[in-house]
Amino acid sequence: MMIEQMIGAALMLLFLADIFLTVLYARAGTGLIAPHWSRLIWALLRAVAAPFGRRRGEVLSVVGPLIVVSLIGFWAIGMAAGAALAIHPELGTAIRPSSGKASTDFVTALMVAGNSLSIVGGGDYSPHTTGTRLLFLINSLIGASMLSLVLSYLVQVYSALQARNALALTVDLMSDGTGDAAVMLARLMPEGEAGDATSDLGNLARSLAATKEAHHFYPLLFYFRFKEPFYAVSRFSFVLLDAATLIDTALDRGAMAL
Repeated sequence: MMIEQMIGAALMLLFLADIFLTVLYARAGTGLIAPHWSRLIWALLRAVAAPFGRRRGEVLSVVGPLIVVSLIGFWAIGMAAGAALAIHPELGTAIRPSSGKASTDFVTALMVAGNSLSIVGGGDYSPHTTGTRLLFLINSLIGASMLSLVLSYLVQVYSALQARNALALTVDLMSDGTGDAAVMLARLMPEGEAGDATSDLGNLARSLAATKEAHHFYPLLFYFRFKEPFYAVSRFSFVLLDAATLIDTALDRGAMAL
């Protein structure tokens, strides 16, 4: 195996490990490359949004989806580059077109690598030795696995985002759009009667816990923001924490001790 092919294999393993830690291990900050890439894109887009002044929030509202798209493209390019490094030395010999002269430049290697990661034997170039046939097979299995993993990951990210937004909207409606915990508690307990307040607050606590854990599972959620202020995580978290403080302050400790 040539040094170029060893570098290609190492690059593919690096990106596969990053995908594994980001998509399957699913804990915030555990990725090898993805966290740094996401922070880089976020910093660049914040700089782009800075001159927009009051419309800065509207510009930043598209940052989350752009980071998702850029991360998927980054993974795809990284995997294709690694596969191309493994394929490049074999062009024109073990990997060649069915007819005509074989091109041996790196761009052709990238094209063949992209085809091998998507469809075995796709394109004009095909393997002609046992080793290269196995390489194409492994590439196709990796490509198909990556596609299914990334698609399922996206579904889960947007499901978690929808649940987070539903919690934010619920808190906003319960506080009559004020974002005031005192107003929310007054609406939950009219004239001081708790009624179903315990059940409602319990549902909010479960939703908040699920939202917190979703951000550990899917760190990309940190980069999603919306121009409507009531969707902000900081806002509804503050309202709920303030409500918990008000309830704790009003509790009769003596009665609880009995």
